[in-house]
Amino acid sequence: MTLQWIAVAVIVPLCALYAAWSLMGTTSRRRVVAWLAERPLPAAWQRRLQRSQAAASACGCDGCDTPATKPAQPPAPSVVHVHRRSR
Repeated sequence: MTLQWIAVAVIVPLCALYAAWSLMGTTSRRRVVAWLAERPLPAAWQRRLQRSQAAASACGCDGCDTPATKPAQPPAPSVVHVHRRSR
């Protein structure tokens, strides 16, 4: 087994996990984090899981819990001009 195969064997599963985590919904992420929090992990990983449990969001915006703010003025309507071509 060459060094290239070892690198591929490590990188490809990690990339697959990252892609799955990125595409996973909020509910699924929370379940995975809760499941991992029950496992005996190092203290640094436990702290990170606790932080991510509090802010598990699909988009990472952290603004979903606050009421939506209304803009001061509505945007100006855009005008579309249609010109007929003469043949």
